[in-house]
Amino acid sequence: MTLHSRPSRRNSEQRDAFVNQAAAAETSQLHCLIPTDLHRQLRVKAAMEDTNVTALVITAIEDFLAARG
Repeated sequence: MTLHSRPSRRNSEQRDAFVNQAAAAETSQLHCLIPTDLHRQLRVKAAMEDTNVTALVITAIEDFLAARG
C-alpha cells in the first residue's frame, strides 16, 4: 500500500482520507491492460469526481460482484 504525503491540518477531509487509507484492509495489486482511450476516460472521470482511478475501479468491481450475487 502506498500512502500519499501527509496532508496539512487545515483540511480535515484530506486528513480523514489519509487516516482511512492508512487503516485500510490489506491490498493486492491488480495489473491489466486496457485501451488507452478507456484509461484516459477513467482519469478524466476521476479528476471530475475528485477521486482516483483506483477508487473508481474498486467501486466498479464491487458493483459488478454485487450484481452477479
